[in-house]
Amino acid sequence: MYTVSDIVSSKIESYCRTWRMELEDTNSILTGDKIVSASSTAQSTSISDDIELGAVCSQSWNININDVDTKFLGKEYDTYLYLVDYETSGILSDEKIPMGRFTCVKSKKSGGSVQLTMADRLYFSDKPYVPHIPMPNWNRSVEDDICRQLGLQNGNDYTEVRLLRDKNGRRLIDKNGKVLYSKYFYFKVGSVPKDVTMRQMLSYLASAQGQFGYVDRYGKYVRKWYGSSVKTLDNNTIDLPKLSERQNVIVGIICKVSDDVTLSLGVTDTTQGRVLEFENPYMTESLLQSLWRRIGGFSWYTTELYHRLGDPRFDIGDVVTYTNGTDNYDIPITNLGFNFDGGLSADISAVGLSVEEQL
Repeated sequence: MYTVSDIVSSKIESYCRTWRMELEDTNSILTGDKIVSASSTAQSTSISDDIELGAVCSQSWNININDVDTKFLGKEYDTYLYLVDYETSGILSDEKIPMGRFTCVKSKKSGGSVQLTMADRLYFSDKPYVPHIPMPNWNRSVEDDICRQLGLQNGNDYTEVRLLRDKNGRRLIDKNGKVLYSKYFYFKVGSVPKDVTMRQMLSYLASAQGQFGYVDRYGKYVRKWYGSSVKTLDNNTIDLPKLSERQNVIVGIICKVSDDVTLSLGVTDTTQGRVLEFENPYMTESLLQSLWRRIGGFSWYTTELYHRLGDPRFDIGDVVTYTNGTDNYDIPITNLGFNFDGGLSADISAVGLSVEEQL
């Protein structure tokens, strides 16, 4: 979740607010009333009905602009949202909220306006991966290579030390009383599978660490997994959500390494809970154990909700908590779509199999 000042935070949560959108490239800024409306899509899963390990999804905006003279196609823009300061008609607290860096991939003119389709650099990742580095090589080097080919900066921190924790957040301690920790797992990437795309390779690298990948607000490629709740939502700002009857709980994982090798951990009986199945030719038992510590026992409610006071601080992969005054429901944001027209609303969902599909 993006952080803003208290002044902007308070205004975001107020019904008395007006939003503006801004597009900025190296030579110009397009802002104000020229940007009539816009809608975005972002997701952390490429399948429609379940959470997924290793998803690498492109985010996009469709933007309607009163400007037929500017040539947009192929240009890259930093995209911002900001609140109007009613006293000065300027930018409230001089704070613009970055919403991402996007390339115009489609431009259609109609009358005095133009409709743009803007996508992040992962839009181009379905091309075959041809290594520009010696192979075999380490996973970090492969990830860096793909990012360079896509025109992205690799924003993943391979030096960060992480404490290992159980599903309840408690630190893991060995039999001698030492706190267990791990750096991001380094592993060797051998041969590149035939006809594999850059997106598929990024997916293998992400799923090996129990994460999904996306391009963040600053145009950097990052990986993450769902963490603790960042905000509580109630019926004052959202329409009554559609919630699953019971929680989804990840009880096991199954990874197909090759036609002859399949690795698994936890419970593999799908009647006992959610069992995530995926393919990764680079998976090892130690990698599987590491990622299982991250995702094992993760629970959530399948949800669809309309956020009347759309909050641009939310990121894909954030977890929010819905409360009805009595019960609390944790909702990982797997799908996030903003709708801008001077106001701002959002469609938020957490995918997951229905109760019937889990029986």
